[in-house]
Amino acid sequence: MMPGQEIATRARQMEEKGQAGAARSLLLAAAKEAPNDALTMTIVAEFLDRHGDPAARATYEKLLSILEKSGSAERAKYARRLVALDLLAGDTAAAQKHAGALGQKAVPAPKGELGAEYGIVEIPGPIRSFSRMAALSPDLPREEILGALARNVVTNGYQAANSNEGLEPTEYLKLVVRYLSQARELSKLAGEAKKIRVEQCESPVTGDLLRALGYRMRGGCGAEVVLETVNASRAFLTIDSGFPLAELEQALRANRPFEYDYKPTQVPVLYGPEYWLGGTKEKQQGEFIDQYLSDPQLCRLYLGMSKLDREVATKLKAGVQVMRLKAFSHVLDFFGGMYTIRDGRAIVPGGAKAESTWAELAGVFRQAEFQGRRVAGQLL
Repeated sequence: MMPGQEIATRARQMEEKGQAGAARSLLLAAAKEAPNDALTMTIVAEFLDRHGDPAARATYEKLLSILEKSGSAERAKYARRLVALDLLAGDTAAAQKHAGALGQKAVPAPKGELGAEYGIVEIPGPIRSFSRMAALSPDLPREEILGALARNVVTNGYQAANSNEGLEPTEYLKLVVRYLSQARELSKLAGEAKKIRVEQCESPVTGDLLRALGYRMRGGCGAEVVLETVNASRAFLTIDSGFPLAELEQALRANRPFEYDYKPTQVPVLYGPEYWLGGTKEKQQGEFIDQYLSDPQLCRLYLGMSKLDREVATKLKAGVQVMRLKAFSHVLDFFGGMYTIRDGRAIVPGGAKAESTWAELAGVFRQAEFQGRRVAGQLL
């Protein structure tokens, strides 16, 4: 067995080469070989957490048990992180349990996590897989995921159609949409337990799972089993999203159970999904993520509003309907960070010394606008 630091170095080298799946397999194998080694379990837990892997919670829980026996002061640090992950997963009971390790009766609100102005939507499949397919950083805080996704949709999601009469989705966006479709199929196979489980090679679910993944078995159950591609498009999604296909193949060869956690990803939405869909005719149709991806103007508005000073954003939300704000999504995206309101007054560039200049300039604009309307009326 390799020392913990050596394992960490090898895993990091694999990550740098784009081999995150291989790094994950290496670390999980190390955790299995040394289930009571605090350093190894810490390295594995932090890796899984960094990649948004659902297995991070269970690994942190094992780590806490090890640290409790040794009396390590690090236990409180990892208990706080586990409580945050429990809350993001919507598991309040687990959050209360792990909060007890901190000597707290009530679950604390994790700093930098959800606030009252956020709602929650679900994206099918693990966050690690969605991030890979949507080209998002695995280190993003959950509340920044939709903003980063919006930027990708705005810059890379659409292109001018051949007829020049509209926009059509790029290959990037088509790939994300196809991934979501496959993830929903896998979610159905995961069932209420939110786990994809194949008891044995000849299990009835084996064929359904392989079809969803774009593969089939060649050879009989046992050592001769080989998975081969039958649907190239689905198989590409399977590999690119990081589905543990190699582990599945090994389980089928050994005729042993295969299990993969497939809980949906809970993502915070600024002001909640109802606000953003309030101005669309399809408000009650389809899932939020589908409508979000299909509307680049809405994505750009979300991106602009998320960058605004919070007081400005709140006043805009209260005073202007979404459909009207969408017309100015490009302005909010480019210049929104410059708008500031304090105590009900707009803060202008130059501060208090420049207020009279801005007032004079605004007055000139109003006068010119009035004169223009009067001239236009006379002409008509």
